[in-house]
Amino acid sequence: MRTLIIGLLAATILTACNQQEGASISEQHTVKTGALTAAIIHSDPVLSGPTLKKVQISPDGKTVTVLQGRADDASQQDLWAYDLATGESKRLVSSTDLLDAPEVLSAEEKNRRERMREKGAGIIAYSWDKAGEQILFPLGGDVFVYNLQSGTATQVTNTDGFETDARISASGKFVSYVRDNDLYMTRFANGRERRLSYGANDLVRNATASFVVQEELARRTGYWMSPTEMHVAYSQIDESPIAVEYRIEFGANGIENVAQRYPFAGTDNATVKLAIKPLLGGDTVWADIGDNPDIYLARVYWSKNGRHLYAGILSRDQKSLKMLDIDPATGNSSLVFEETSNTWINVRGDFKALDDGGFLWSSERSGFWHIYRYGQMGKPPVQITKGDWPVSKVNCIDEKARKIYFSGWQKTALEQHIYSTDFNGENLTQLSKGAGIHKANFANNCSAYIGTFSNKTTPPQTRAYKNDGTPLIWLNENKLDADHAYAPYLASHVVPEFGQLAATDGTLMDYMLYKPTDIKPGEKRPAVTIVYGGPGVQRVDKGWNSKVFLAQMLVDNGFVVFQIDNRGATKRGKVFEDHLYRSMGKSEVVDQSVGAEFLKSLPYVDAERMGVYGWSYGGYMTLHMLAQTNHYKAGVSGAPVTDWALYDTAYTERFLGDPRPDNANYTEGAYEDGAIFPHLDGLTEPFLLIHGMADDNVVFRHSVKLMNEMQKRGAQNMRIMTYPGEKHGFRSKANKTHRDQQILDFFLENLGQ
Repeated sequence: MRTLIIGLLAATILTACNQQEGASISEQHTVKTGALTAAIIHSDPVLSGPTLKKVQISPDGKTVTVLQGRADDASQQDLWAYDLATGESKRLVSSTDLLDAPEVLSAEEKNRRERMREKGAGIIAYSWDKAGEQILFPLGGDVFVYNLQSGTATQVTNTDGFETDARISASGKFVSYVRDNDLYMTRFANGRERRLSYGANDLVRNATASFVVQEELARRTGYWMSPTEMHVAYSQIDESPIAVEYRIEFGANGIENVAQRYPFAGTDNATVKLAIKPLLGGDTVWADIGDNPDIYLARVYWSKNGRHLYAGILSRDQKSLKMLDIDPATGNSSLVFEETSNTWINVRGDFKALDDGGFLWSSERSGFWHIYRYGQMGKPPVQITKGDWPVSKVNCIDEKARKIYFSGWQKTALEQHIYSTDFNGENLTQLSKGAGIHKANFANNCSAYIGTFSNKTTPPQTRAYKNDGTPLIWLNENKLDADHAYAPYLASHVVPEFGQLAATDGTLMDYMLYKPTDIKPGEKRPAVTIVYGGPGVQRVDKGWNSKVFLAQMLVDNGFVVFQIDNRGATKRGKVFEDHLYRSMGKSEVVDQSVGAEFLKSLPYVDAERMGVYGWSYGGYMTLHMLAQTNHYKAGVSGAPVTDWALYDTAYTERFLGDPRPDNANYTEGAYEDGAIFPHLDGLTEPFLLIHGMADDNVVFRHSVKLMNEMQKRGAQNMRIMTYPGEKHGFRSKANKTHRDQQILDFFLENLGQ
């Protein structure tokens, strides 16, 4: 770990102009001195500098805990603590000291981490008890608890099974966890384990969210402890309605035939029940969540007094979200509210229980995410925040001071800031300073927060702040000085230009453009567009993230790099997103073409040497941009969806409807037109197809089907690179390096000559 830096923020990077003489890559490929390479991008220490993960403030507000990667291996994470008064830090738990052998993950844990996008090894999660005396963390398939007074970690479970989703209770009296698809808890006082759920088997799973609920609705847990610790609610899913998909995972040491119950669009989902278990004795109560079995249990919450259990029920077509109030004693339910949409409802929530029995709820019903207050039953909610801008996240509620702290933007979607407002929506104040992306993690009492800031010249920095935005100590200044990992490459660092382009209906779309600094007057360079294009994602903003390095590597090799967020991207309001409704593979192509025409118009861009690259939905878009337009000479498509009928129910039906013609949610042609196969006659440019051979998200079958169709046509323009053992998000540094080198080499070969 780097030594803690306490001091003033250093000056930001100055973009240096590299005046190196020599031929352009159209004549002779020349790489600048100090240029990024694929190997450098994925080496240790990481180029962005040290990062603090899973930052939390202790209940007493005196200590900050984080997960910190090691200097020699950023992926191996330990538990650290910072004293907010002195700035001193110390490692509480070494992730390797507690294990006799390297950690081996269960299949369920691997899948859970894939859904959570959790990478790394060692300690990947932890939680405080309410008193601030103990910290729970899972490691090696078992559960450990660190006691701050004794400074020691105690192993709570020691079983042949693999405990997942482990938590410590607010009182600190017991821990809960899932093992073999059932819910358990262990009391510290006697070390006795108690089983809370029954009936699990290969098809019935307790206290675990289904695949599509984890992946597409972002509910990664299947149980909820009441604040009073009198009850625990848990879901029970039955996967028997889902047909088995036999998926071959190709690994370097062999193959595995995985029998996965994967709900393809238009097929049956898992059914779900909601159970309530009294912890002081008594029978399990089954909640009334309606008579329709074909629904999603999207969210579950408790009131502060534990007398009300709230369940968000999302319809299969995702145009209705009902919030039910459930009596934990009887399971009886009543409707609190229902939200509806003519297109689809984005599920997020931001449910915050209040002392008076009410709650705060975030909704897009006005067209932008805003905060609403629900009080007594039957009374209409009160809208607290208003305007043509979104609340990204409710960070903290100070009921005594009647203050709400939240993240969002008001002036530009390129930035995110921290705000406070009164319960009545007055005295709206921006707390954060500096153009870029600000994130916050507040103490439970809202007295202070840990703020992380970055922009295109500042890698992520973490600092403590008072709740009015007054800066306190640095936790990770991450200063871009001579010792920083990125220092050798600063001379060629390019800050992108930002701008807006009008879509065909006049809607303004944000773009960013990376321009090499050594372009000579009259010279024209090849260009690469990095595309995503799908819903729920924003790629054009002023923040720093790891994706900047691929763009910088391309720039260092002489390419102009361009990105535009087409209509459908997030954080710009629901109307902006709704353009994708029943229109995947259509509206995004039109909008990205606006960006391509702009790129062609630039005097330093060679319109005959433009390429396009994307991953996942971006890989899908790469294929469509090549097949449906004449803008690009070559492309790289990573892990692409090729046929939406091969993707899951919750994501695909949200946007394209149900593919079954006899279904009320059916739209003729939505799936057919959205697939790449009707457009293959236009896919004549050379392209590189990349896919992990163990991908369980965009399954490898997508690319296999494309390979088959291209080969039947006798096409010679497709190059293939597959990676044994890799899933949708690559884990191996060697494979990441190889992949990025393939991308660069392909564009140099096809655009740089």
